[in-house]
Parts: sequence; C-alpha cells; structure tokens
Amino acid sequence: MKRNLIPPFIMLMAGLLSSLIMFFMKYDTKDMLIILLVVLLIFYTIGLLIKIMMDSFEKRNSQKHSEEGEVFEKELKEDEKTVED
Repeated sequence: MKRNLIPPFIMLMAGLLSSLIMFFMKYDTKDMLIILLVVLLIFYTIGLLIKIMMDSFEKRNSQKHSEEGEVFEKELKEDEKTVED
C-alpha cells in the first residue's frame, strides 16, 4: 500500500491551513515562518506515528490470518490420516 505518502500529506495539509490562517490574521513574515516550521515538524511526526500504527495493525492481521491458515491445514492433515487408517 501507499502508506509512505501519509506523513508528507498530513504535514502539507497542516502547513497549508496554518499558513492561510496566519496570512489572513496578518502575522509578521518572520513569525509566520517560525510557526510554519514548527507546525510542519509536529504534523510530520504525527503522520509518521499514524503510519507506524497502521503498519503494525497490518502486521498483526497478517500474522493472525497466517496462524488461522496453519491451524486449518493441520486439522485437514489429521483428518486425512484418520480416513487413511
């Protein structure tokens, strides 16, 4: 999946919103750039955390599905042995 695009997308959306708000509220350019840098760093970190959480959920689900498949295959093999005997 394209989860690598989640952190930059969240960061850019937050940067766009914050820069528009600061522009309409007539912030000084220097203050605006400092605030924008902080906002971009914070929301990139949040995006990374979301991506890591989604990856861990997918890993757990794939492990769970593979374990269920193994149990099913073992049960079939045991049933085949009893039929052959």
